[in-house]
Amino acid sequence: MSPLSNQVIFKQLLDRHQRVQIPMIQRDYAQGRPQEEEIRGDFLSALHAALLLPPDDDSLPLNLDFIYGSVEGNEETRLLPLDGQQRLTTLFLLHWYLAWRDEQQEDFRQILCPQGASRFSYCVRPSSTEFFDALVKFCPSVSPDDVPSLTALITNQPWYFRYWRMDPTIQSSLTMLDSIHKRFRGDTGFFSRLLDEDQPAITFQLLDLENFGLSDDLYIKMNARGKPLTTFETFKARYEQVLEDQFNGETRSIGDTSVSVAGYFARRVDTLWADFFWTHRDKATNLYDAAVMNLFRAV
Repeated sequence: MSPLSNQVIFKQLLDRHQRVQIPMIQRDYAQGRPQEEEIRGDFLSALHAALLLPPDDDSLPLNLDFIYGSVEGNEETRLLPLDGQQRLTTLFLLHWYLAWRDEQQEDFRQILCPQGASRFSYCVRPSSTEFFDALVKFCPSVSPDDVPSLTALITNQPWYFRYWRMDPTIQSSLTMLDSIHKRFRGDTGFFSRLLDEDQPAITFQLLDLENFGLSDDLYIKMNARGKPLTTFETFKARYEQVLEDQFNGETRSIGDTSVSVAGYFARRVDTLWADFFWTHRDKATNLYDAAVMNLFRAV
């Protein structure tokens, strides 16, 4: 199967890899930050709308674009996402919530923690790993309809440590769970929709870097200053490799020079095309990444 058509649901990702670990080089979970309310709301609205549609609706599945990472291990592999951390974390939290709402916590635990520890975890901070290990085993004894705040419910549990309040990933996760609770509190039957492989509602394109030609070393070089890569920066790296694979041996001309298709894209996107998009940059940050990505999405 072509990597570009490798469309999977969250459960299929865990079927392929024993564990999903957000690597230490990544940042904390950000979609739950207070200042990300609009992004959080739009994303949850899109997920909710997809799950509301009948399974045979022509507009399904909702595809969340590329998620890629390096793969470690042989028989039991683990995926270290380099792009897709935010989407995967939100999907993980959504699975936990919908399993609770549909009283399918046992099925959830069989998928996410068959051996007691969460198969989805963060290496950014030890406290984040501890929190996810505790959350996957937490089965609230009350109905979701009787819970006004998931943050209050979880932080009042005896397994919740006070020092976790200093962990940005944990606090963002709690905020996201509150937002999920507000958006999905009147819905049932969605957990089985998340697990439906024959008529999936929500998917993404999974690219394993061992087959895709990228590596952690390249990621570090791309992000040498330790700052999170923008969507455009990660797109450029992925797209150049796609062009290299799909147009192997083909060339394009720049002046009197013949270059590969991938080389043509790389030179143009950082020179001539960059000059065009510069006029559409964000005046506050001098970044034009959003303008470029808007064009590619439209095309």
